[in-house]
Amino acid sequence: MKTLYKYRNGIAGMSIGIGLALSATYAAAFQNEVTVRIGSTEPLTGVAAVLGQPNYIGKLIAVDEINAAGGIMIDGERVMIELISEDDQAKPDQGIAIFRKLEGSDRVLAISGTQYSRVTESMWGLLQKNLDDPSDNGLRVPSISFLSMKAGVASISPWAFRNAGKECDQHEQLMALMEEHKGGGSWDSVVVGLESNEAHSVAAWRACYDRSLQSRDLEPSEFVEWFESDTDYSVQIRRMRRADPDLFILSSHYQANVGAMLEMARQGVRPEYIMGHIGSDAVEMIDLGGEAVEGVVFPSTAFFRNPGVQDLYEEYKARTGEWYMPAFTYLGYEGIYILKWAIENAGIKNLPETLEEDRRKVRDQLASMENWVNPIGLELTVEETGDITREYVYVQIKDGDFKLWWHPERGFIEH
Repeated sequence: MKTLYKYRNGIAGMSIGIGLALSATYAAAFQNEVTVRIGSTEPLTGVAAVLGQPNYIGKLIAVDEINAAGGIMIDGERVMIELISEDDQAKPDQGIAIFRKLEGSDRVLAISGTQYSRVTESMWGLLQKNLDDPSDNGLRVPSISFLSMKAGVASISPWAFRNAGKECDQHEQLMALMEEHKGGGSWDSVVVGLESNEAHSVAAWRACYDRSLQSRDLEPSEFVEWFESDTDYSVQIRRMRRADPDLFILSSHYQANVGAMLEMARQGVRPEYIMGHIGSDAVEMIDLGGEAVEGVVFPSTAFFRNPGVQDLYEEYKARTGEWYMPAFTYLGYEGIYILKWAIENAGIKNLPETLEEDRRKVRDQLASMENWVNPIGLELTVEETGDITREYVYVQIKDGDFKLWWHPERGFIEH
């Protein structure tokens, strides 16, 4: 059985190949064609593709599995998922155009994506803000991001959801775990490194890291900033060296992380504990940073060596040739199964004339999700904010590898 999915970049007027066999046909998708249409947008080209492509591949693996098993049950009939994918290149203006296209001319039932919070905010800004308000003319299509992490972004609209977790919970838990790991007591010196041109990193600092420090009556000994595309970090790291931190908060993505930490290694700056956000979950950290990035600990939803994700990891490795699978892949995979559950239980008709009603039913079903068991056996619940509560693991870069640092059932993992 051939899976129906097609990569189309009508906005940029180009198409790409990422080692995936895409179907050559594009069917008109509704019940009489035995298909259901789901939109997908993420950065598939450019620097941000490091995050977008693994997430997209996770979606495709899930779509292949579901369709091979007979598809989705809608109104007593099994239909195939047709995934319509677009490349937003992590650009807000492109994301807006894509979102309108998927909702409008493509007539998708739901939209999945994207990764970068700045793009997600722009797209979700088009959605209806007040449910059942006839004066609110915002778009009405259920939308779920499988990665966007900026604090509060899902609260933009009652039509918006995300399964990536709640970032502030992650960072508070990680800071507390680091305090436990070091034997208790306060930090002597805390330094913050902020990627100040990236919305997610700024929000992580303002809404999460800063709040955790304030709850401990702590202020940074030094606060340094850089841009995602910077190439010289010498001045910032000199200031950091003078502060001599035992805790370094790295609110930054892999590009800047690597540059800053290479300079830290050159200047001999070695904090005992380094905590990062999901921007550190990229194989490029090790490929480009080598020994300089050793010690970074970051949150994850599904570590690739956990038993529950081994089949997904093996399929990802077979499709990409990569030895490491970031959590973004699992989140995309899980997210398609969340949509499958919502669609199958919403009571939709999947007809052109019922699209508006069907979209509302799927939205309501997503909002009602409580203790849904995900593919690796964990229970997920949607909060009123649109966020999904979940457990986390924490991963450390050590010995040129990604290693599990803490697990909710196993505690600290010593290597």
